[in-house]
Amino acid sequence: MMTGTLVYAASADKGKALFESPTLGGGTTGKSCNTCHDSGKGLGSDLFERKQFTFMNMDKKTLADVINICIERPMGGKAIDPQGEEMQDVMAYMKTLTAKPAPKKARKQIEGC
Repeated sequence: MMTGTLVYAASADKGKALFESPTLGGGTTGKSCNTCHDSGKGLGSDLFERKQFTFMNMDKKTLADVINICIERPMGGKAIDPQGEEMQDVMAYMKTLTAKPAPKKARKQIEGC
């Protein structure tokens, strides 16, 4: 008999669909994460290293808390589980938006493969 916890492998593809969905968390305003953060606008390259966030005049300790504020306020929905699959998927996609591009020299080598 196998015991232990199953680990969910976050999916950036599923996260992209959620990031672009105006119904994430039961959203009611027609807005999505992408409405305000198209192509990662305003997310900041240090997003996943930060230990504290000040957002909408509130101090939050986790990125999941900030995402849930966006879901509740601009999107008019209800917070999603900070440890759940949807949150993990959204964050996996957000990581693709905040990743630093390879230096030009390295990009040429990659493109030339």
